[in-house]
Amino acid sequence: MPFMILEKPAKTIASYRVTGPYATTVKQGFDVLMPWAKQFKLEDADWLTLFLDNPNTTDPQACRAEPSVSVSKDFQLPDNSAGIRLQTLPAGTYAAYHITIGDGNFAKAWTDFFTLHLANSGYRPDGRVCYEHYLNDGSLTGVFEVVLYQSVEKIAVIR
Repeated sequence: MPFMILEKPAKTIASYRVTGPYATTVKQGFDVLMPWAKQFKLEDADWLTLFLDNPNTTDPQACRAEPSVSVSKDFQLPDNSAGIRLQTLPAGTYAAYHITIGDGNFAKAWTDFFTLHLANSGYRPDGRVCYEHYLNDGSLTGVFEVVLYQSVEKIAVIR
């Protein structure tokens, strides 16, 4: 599955918001989130990062991201969760791009996703959510297996 359009169900996640250049702040967010998640035995859950701003149009210092971990739908946020909040990724239609990143260049992966794949798919971003889903812990090896997701809508055909 290098690229595909698919329907995804809603997913409950616990997130920690960071602000600043994605290349540094996402790691900082996971440094907070991972020890918290370990308390609840969430190490084998889905690990994601939601991106709230387009780094091509937003000052890098103002870019917001939310490193996240999936939790059960009925998960209750404990008192020792400063800065962590629960939210739901919406169900819907998503473009997905599966890639292995070995050089740390996540920005190039996103550029390829949008310009090479999504641009020719008959779909466009719908403004709701985009995120990375990490399939391995690349912090150990420098090699990340990732699926990039962007919520999309079908482009209407003009006749």
